[in-house]
Amino acid sequence: MSSKVFQAEVPARLMPIKPAAAYLGTTVWQMRTLVWEKKLPHLRIGKRILFDKADLDRYVDSVKVA
Repeated sequence: MSSKVFQAEVPARLMPIKPAAAYLGTTVWQMRTLVWEKKLPHLRIGKRILFDKADLDRYVDSVKVA
C-alpha cells in the first residue's frame, strides 16, 4: 500500500518577470526598466527577478491618476 502526500494548490506569492508583466498588462522590457530605475520593488534569487504580488498591487495604486 503506497501512501500519497496531499499537496494543496497554493498560489505563488512571488512571480517571475513574465507573469508579473502580464499581470500589470505591460511588457517584460517595461518591467526591467522599472526595476533598473528602482521604481518597482523586487527581489533577486540568483539571476531571477521576482515580484511580490502585493508590491505590484501597491505600485498600481501609487501610480493611478485621479
